[in-house]
Amino acid sequence: MERGLYIHIPFCDNICAYCDFAKFFYNENLVDQYLDALINEIEDRKCNNVCSIYIGGGTPSSLNINQLEKLLSYLNTNFYKKDIPFTIEANCENLSEEKIILFNKYGVNRVSLGVQSFNDELIKRMNRKHNFDMVVNTISLLKKHHIDNISCDLIYGLPNETKEILLDDIKKLINLDIKHISTYALQVSKHTVFYNQKIIEASEDKYREFYDLIVEELFKNGFSRYEVSNFSKPGYESFHNLIYWLNKEYYGVGLGASSYIDSVRFDNTKSLNKYLTGERVLNKEELDIEDKEFYELMLGLRLSKGININEFNNKYNKDILLDYKDKLDSLFNRGLIELKNNHIRITDDNVFIMDYVLKELLF
Repeated sequence: MERGLYIHIPFCDNICAYCDFAKFFYNENLVDQYLDALINEIEDRKCNNVCSIYIGGGTPSSLNINQLEKLLSYLNTNFYKKDIPFTIEANCENLSEEKIILFNKYGVNRVSLGVQSFNDELIKRMNRKHNFDMVVNTISLLKKHHIDNISCDLIYGLPNETKEILLDDIKKLINLDIKHISTYALQVSKHTVFYNQKIIEASEDKYREFYDLIVEELFKNGFSRYEVSNFSKPGYESFHNLIYWLNKEYYGVGLGASSYIDSVRFDNTKSLNKYLTGERVLNKEELDIEDKEFYELMLGLRLSKGININEFNNKYNKDILLDYKDKLDSLFNRGLIELKNNHIRITDDNVFIMDYVLKELLF
């Protein structure tokens, strides 16, 4: 069975005000130790049949050139196949041309840039270090070295953000001629700077207003929404993330990474000290057939296509339209879901309230 491989790099040059991922300030000695521990984990777990590689963080591009070469060289030697989707996350302020040349050398063919906004005040508020010109220059360098499969992240609902600011951000992203845009509503989580500053999340109505604006503008400019938060030009959907949403198996290595292998979901520790000493796994969830079915529905309905009825029935030896009849009929009658091309999907107008639809179906 083919599986995705996710590698978590928890180091950053600075910590963004909204971030609650496992992360630490860059320290050269710590990174060297971490890469050794990371490779040891991959070896111990005997990762094989890898069909996609994704290096996330943190900020993978914060690694110095020697550290980056060590990681990419190892992955290339052990897992690279021609045309395998190979993504790395990066920030413009620490992605040099020298590092981009390394990407090319070792088979990286997709780059996800942390942008979030182009508004100088919002960038400062998030404690990010880029500006619009830096993003333009980075994308130009990537394309110069034949990496044109580029994704950018966009956060909406930031403190004091207006529709005008968001619209300007969207238009600038579109004009950059990129292939993929991931959008995220700001969530103020504990242990973040925003939480300590007592930042209050926007109202549901405001989030809905922003989300509808994003959808409208991206649709008008050739992007399709293939998942609730992700938009792409035709053929440029994130292959790796589709592994998650299609409930397929994947290895997650590194601090705080999650895995789904052989009917077991498990998470790695977020303690760097424990991870460096080989004490990796934090918790495990062994799935029975009902658990797998639950995840199949919960994840699959995030996709614009929705759940393939025939595939679901064959996989779980069920008749989904019959076994979930009462709940599905209620959702059909309220216009929350529909049948389209032999798929059950959430209707376009109700994607924003996906969590409500899932709760009605699954609980």
